[in-house]
Amino acid sequence: KPATAAEPKASAGEERSKVGTSGIYRYVAGGSRRYTSMVRMNRLRLLVLMAGLSFGAGCVAANPQRAPARAAAPADVPVDTLFYISARARENGRETARLAQTLEFGMVITRRSTVPDPNEDAVDFVVLDTLLLSRDAFIAQLRTRVMQAADPDAFAVLYTHGYGTGLSEAWEHSTSSRTRARSTQPWVVFAWPSIASGVAWGDANIVAAAYRQDSTSAVASRGAYAAALSTVHEAVGGQRILAVAHSLGGQLVGETLAQDTALRAMLARDPLRALAFVSPDVEAARFGDVIVPTIRAMTRRLLLYASSDDRVLAMSEFYNESERAGRIADARCGPIVRDALETVDMTEGVYADSRLIHAFGTRHALRRKSAVLFDLVHVVGEQREAACRAVLGTGMLEPTGVWKLTSAPIPAANAVVSCAPLPPND
Repeated sequence: KPATAAEPKASAGEERSKVGTSGIYRYVAGGSRRYTSMVRMNRLRLLVLMAGLSFGAGCVAANPQRAPARAAAPADVPVDTLFYISARARENGRETARLAQTLEFGMVITRRSTVPDPNEDAVDFVVLDTLLLSRDAFIAQLRTRVMQAADPDAFAVLYTHGYGTGLSEAWEHSTSSRTRARSTQPWVVFAWPSIASGVAWGDANIVAAAYRQDSTSAVASRGAYAAALSTVHEAVGGQRILAVAHSLGGQLVGETLAQDTALRAMLARDPLRALAFVSPDVEAARFGDVIVPTIRAMTRRLLLYASSDDRVLAMSEFYNESERAGRIADARCGPIVRDALETVDMTEGVYADSRLIHAFGTRHALRRKSAVLFDLVHVVGEQREAACRAVLGTGMLEPTGVWKLTSAPIPAANAVVSCAPLPPND
């Protein structure tokens, strides 16, 4: 399609490509593509909906709160960019659930609407174009975006998705999360070859088979994640990376950092700004006793966000016959607590969803966790002390040392300026 005036021109190392080929786009006026979020009612989600009410909410029953209405904001924001690194192989230009031999680097050029309330359910955006980049061009583009930002302490968010997520969905989740977080920082999504539909057709148990295949794929993708993180690290340095791992992506990220020797050496010299595991689908004992102490020195700040109402992790516990680190289980009566691990109970934090989704949904998607997104980007990313949550009223410190998010309205994005910054590195 012809380029429009609003779109950036391809330069050396870039190649224009219609990357979105999974049937998730429809063309609109001007040749752009409006993203239509497709609800995949696969067997896993149906089981989750049916089983949801049978699972307890942990030791303390609590219902996440929806955000109150806010004043209207401008209808649109300028053209924006999402960076991505994909380890998904392609066949005739279409993404597959196989691991690629080489990483694909690119940018998704979007125009996204600014909804009156960033915590509302719907976040619409238009994909104007996609650009394929060489690794060197990707590094140059990301470095320029971060280093030339108006904020001298700018950083990049490196997001790794979880189970049942295709490339197009990874774009949607990242863009929605960035919008709700009211983040001005660039986001980079690492897309590993998960089964986009969340089901494995042809198997007697299509849901369990898909989950097992995704688990196997996560293990096989460790080298690809190490290469992706090394690329982002080369572009901006460790102190400008907020790494976020969600769901089964937490297993991929945690095990890679714990076992990859070269990556460990790199991060020992220049640690990450912060590393956050959100709803990690990782065996609880291994996470607390092996992964946490092994990777703690590789990041300035290490966080665990867990909840007692996550229905996807409840099903994962059933499949795996073990507690998951991201779910606050009855038997444990509290989330995992370890030295130098900042644990956050996000059960009561504000969610962005409709009443129907809130009542019957999975309560697992990061893109709907408005309170968590604010906390990640503005408290953690902007390097404020944990006590900032108490100052803003978004969290309270429990006697166990766990921070518990509240149902208070999400503050303005710049509210953290009233909080104390983290002390300088030792």
